[in-house]
Amino acid sequence: MGDDLIIEKPEAQNRSQRLAQGLLTVGFWCFFLSLLRPLLALFGWLIGIRLFTHEMIENNGGRILLEALRNYGLVVLLLAVILRGWAWYNHRRFAGRDKRRRTMAPVPLKEVAEYHDVDATALALWREDRCLYVRHSDKGKVLEVQAAKPPPWDDCVCRVTLVRNPSAGACGACRHEAGGSPPC
Repeated sequence: MGDDLIIEKPEAQNRSQRLAQGLLTVGFWCFFLSLLRPLLALFGWLIGIRLFTHEMIENNGGRILLEALRNYGLVVLLLAVILRGWAWYNHRRFAGRDKRRRTMAPVPLKEVAEYHDVDATALALWREDRCLYVRHSDKGKVLEVQAAKPPPWDDCVCRVTLVRNPSAGACGACRHEAGGSPPC
């Protein structure tokens, strides 16, 4: 167990745990602010908060505030109805379909290999692997592909090297030192 006492994985909590934690946080903030209420009242009296009571109570500002809140509420309700209608329309339009858009036909393996100037057999093996490390040239050409282990590009470990000279063997680009690792 490490020294970190704070767990930072909110995605590990389910919805009810997150809701309970949020409500608890809001509750304690409200409690904390209620404890500060006398201090806030004193500060407001010192700076002349009497203006608030004058505007809201004596000049009927509360009625104007409630009208503004009602108008904002109607706008929010209208937006909610529009968005819900759009969701209903999309559901009716696309219900029962696997995909909303048409997909392109798959590109044959041979064409992909020709485009990237690699061997089609090696490309077929690479497509089956879950994790590959690929080294490219400055111009974007594939130089080396390595599977499963972090890429120690100086060593020859589980590496498939593209070799243009078939007589050089499968490991023509590997540099083996005397007493070093065995050839691939």
